[in-house]
Amino acid sequence: MDVVFGTCPECETNLKCPQDATSIRCPNCKHEFQVSNPIQRTQLYQKGKRIFVIGLLILISYFGLSAIAIFGSGDGLAILYLMPIVLVGSTVSLFGLIYMAYDKFSNGDRMVVGELAGIVFFVVFFVSVYQMLTGFNGIV
Repeated sequence: MDVVFGTCPECETNLKCPQDATSIRCPNCKHEFQVSNPIQRTQLYQKGKRIFVIGLLILISYFGLSAIAIFGSGDGLAILYLMPIVLVGSTVSLFGLIYMAYDKFSNGDRMVVGELAGIVFFVVFFVSVYQMLTGFNGIV
């Protein structure tokens, strides 16, 4: 059972109560008051977290596979065959972060700074990998 700590609004006594409690009576002043429960995460947040971790594992696997490809073939171009792994991993991680941010924002939690920073990172990473693959440098 999770316990939430708080104070009585009348006498400011430190209290602890179960997380699912809706009303509490202070043992000192006998004041009864309503408790607002913290924001609950839904299934979409957990699903987004799992998708993010899977995408991150796909992305990280590139670094192990690229070392094997370089030492195995002796050809530096072998890494280019593994670039789709980076693109897929970063895209999957990006969608996981978007799910997590959407769920937090739709539940009223406006603290999505970490998710937004991750989204910006993966978009920049995706664009840099695209530039590396295509040779596009923005100069006409």
